[in-house]
Amino acid sequence: MSAPQAASRPRYLGIDPGRAKCGFAVVFENGERDGLDVVPTATVEGRIDEQVRAGGVIAFCVGHATTSGAIVELCRRRWPNVELHVVDETNSTFEARALYFADHPPKGLWRLVPRGLLVPNVALDGYAALIIVQRYKRSLEEGRERPHA
Repeated sequence: MSAPQAASRPRYLGIDPGRAKCGFAVVFENGERDGLDVVPTATVEGRIDEQVRAGGVIAFCVGHATTSGAIVELCRRRWPNVELHVVDETNSTFEARALYFADHPPKGLWRLVPRGLLVPNVALDGYAALIIVQRYKRSLEEGRERPHA
């Protein structure tokens, strides 16, 4: 999808904060992914700003653990008009691993190994950020979260 077309569609930004790196997910309103990435924490502000300037960001969904306080404060200070939701990210890494292997099924003899025993050779932070957005959207559907909190 081209950048201008993607920017015109409403989307959520998922952020899985970490000390050195952050998971970063851009997810359209319908759940379709526009991007999953792992970015150095020092550059996450620029990535968020890029998305906000393009327009269409509905909300930030930030995982609650590790260094979430700094990311939450940054988002509130820099982009006060964008909704912000802190989401429980407990066990998101396990869900991220399952999602990764659903997207990238093991090949050859590796497909015979139970997926719970496989460890991806890539950082899963982007997938964890996606899980954070999915959890937030699920809470909306289940009526646990107000749409304009």
